[in-house]
Amino acid sequence: MFKIMRRETRDQEQLTTDLRRALNAGDLHLVYQPILDAKNEQTVAVEALCRWRHPTRGDIPPSVFIPIAEETGMIAALGEFVLRQACSDARNWPGVIVSVNVSPQQFEAARFPDIVRGVLTETGLEPTRLELELTENLLISDLDLAGAKMRALQETGVRLALDDFGAGHSSLNYLLSLPFDKLKIDRLFVSKIETGAASAAIIHAIVSIGRALGMHVTAEGIETAEQQQFLRIAGVHSFQGFRFSRPIEAVAISERLAAEDQARNRARLPLAS
Repeated sequence: MFKIMRRETRDQEQLTTDLRRALNAGDLHLVYQPILDAKNEQTVAVEALCRWRHPTRGDIPPSVFIPIAEETGMIAALGEFVLRQACSDARNWPGVIVSVNVSPQQFEAARFPDIVRGVLTETGLEPTRLELELTENLLISDLDLAGAKMRALQETGVRLALDDFGAGHSSLNYLLSLPFDKLKIDRLFVSKIETGAASAAIIHAIVSIGRALGMHVTAEGIETAEQQQFLRIAGVHSFQGFRFSRPIEAVAISERLAAEDQARNRARLPLAS
């Protein structure tokens, strides 16, 4: 047992060293998962997701390297890298919103709104095309301070989404206390639509609350046609999940958007007489 623990400790230390090297060398990259309008299934946004392909270990999942970054203080640099790269890539996708996840350590930094404004200025992305995804555990320490930072970001034009809505215990309080533009229904409820009446009822309630508060509602984790149909009828504004696309490289997003443009243009052509 002791040998196993020592081996795991050494492995963790090596991964930490490798992650720091990868971050400094620019060896991390982003992929993007499309978010589709529920009415016409056109791509209206993308969520940026960080990936790490280790030179000898292959793909290291975010569930492994994100906690390492958080524990070692690298998460701020990692988060800023993701934000900058996502904003830079999004300049190639006119009209499409890019959504970026924010870690608790990032958000807690006093200068976080200034960092976001700086990245927007540097990359030239319109603030209204940036959406920051926040989770409950990011906000619980000080609601007043969180609200002040959020309003500062919104004054810039940045949109704010409450991610994984319903997964925690204080979501309703956050919706009433903090200025969110969007809420994302947690994939746990979506996955149980076809087997659990309770999940279906909860989704109806979430959509009703979101719409009543003037928020955009996105459902994530959609995998089946039945889930999509239920969510459309429930009144969800946009869809995200493997049914539509897995996370893909930036160049593939550009190709997808170009194909959608071509399809729209063909649909507008008059019928031959």
